[in-house]
Amino acid sequence: MVMKIQNTFSFLLKSLFLTVVLTLISQGTTLLAQSSKVGAGLVGAAALKKDDYNAISSFSPVYNGGKTYIRWLVSNDEKDGLFIIERSADGVEFEALGFKDRVGSPLCVNLFYSYVDEEPIAGVNYYRVMSVGTDQTYTYSDVVRVRTDVASPASQPNSANLETEK
Repeated sequence: MVMKIQNTFSFLLKSLFLTVVLTLISQGTTLLAQSSKVGAGLVGAAALKKDDYNAISSFSPVYNGGKTYIRWLVSNDEKDGLFIIERSADGVEFEALGFKDRVGSPLCVNLFYSYVDEEPIAGVNYYRVMSVGTDQTYTYSDVVRVRTDVASPASQPNSANLETEK
């Protein structure tokens, strides 16, 4: 009986979390920085809090062959949740491209995550990853600018088309 109640609670918590994340994706995650309430009007709307600890220790999108390959390293992350991969044409207004499950572990391990932007915007793209925990906290990675208008021989991965903004 106790196990069934725990499973039901876990399911309800994950459902609420998914509702908040889907709201973020549909309304744009940039609104998060302007509002402390996410999912207003939804049953069980959750206030997200800025997390003091950012587990994303490395973030490196690279353009190659018409696609942007996004990879990030997470160090010693004990929280479950979600990563939302975002893109912007101007570095200000970001849109969600997709998401990856965030796998927390009590062990001291480093995990690599990756995502492919199949259709980057022509010219300059800005990328970042938003990390959202099931404890209703969030952080952002650095914003990285990637140029996609590189001439054909330079479509090989190279650090000249990668710039980090803080």
